[in-house]
Amino acid sequence: MKATYDPAAPTKFTTSHRKEGKCYFSSMQVIDLAAAPFHDGSAHAVICARLYGTGKMNFAALWINHAPGNLHTSGTGSAGGYGYHRPSAALGEAIRNTGFELSESISGRGESAMREALLAIAAAIGIERPALVESFQ
Repeated sequence: MKATYDPAAPTKFTTSHRKEGKCYFSSMQVIDLAAAPFHDGSAHAVICARLYGTGKMNFAALWINHAPGNLHTSGTGSAGGYGYHRPSAALGEAIRNTGFELSESISGRGESAMREALLAIAAAIGIERPALVESFQ
């Protein structure tokens, strides 16, 4: 899978898609292992995806902050209905709403497609040693 960025593409960040304290259930972050750590030794997440869900809807918020490339963008997405993997559909929409396009759709394709998409974005922005970190609430 490959990702491309269009800086002229409109971005969309809907704040109501953020559901901290209500239905936040996981996050996926890409850390640049080649970047120098902060003065306290901590690493910086270049890509951060937060996933939220209710029984009927899933939401995703995505932030991409790559200082060396002067790239700072964000987007959100949502997916409803039944019979498919809604978190991947919501993340796919969030990715498009940041100005990135993927060579193939991740909508409904599950968590492995989500991981592959975030790593494709990392490669597209020049991250040479990415580490994907997942956390769950």
